[in-house]
Amino acid sequence: MNKSKLRRILANTRASIPEDLEKELLEQYGNYVSDDEGHQFQYTEQDIHEQMRKKLRQYEKSHKANFTTF
Repeated sequence: MNKSKLRRILANTRASIPEDLEKELLEQYGNYVSDDEGHQFQYTEQDIHEQMRKKLRQYEKSHKANFTTF
């Protein structure tokens, strides 16, 4: 996942987030990951949506004043 894809996903969720959270999401979901057996894979778009939804909900609860939904 790259920055433009992340922004497209965020636009679809109607969320605006600070740069530090955007950077964290890119670091976590923008790279290949390895399973327990060492096989590498990339998150699917559905995986990214679900994990971002969870992260955004946590972020919203802890940073209510800085989080904006449209």
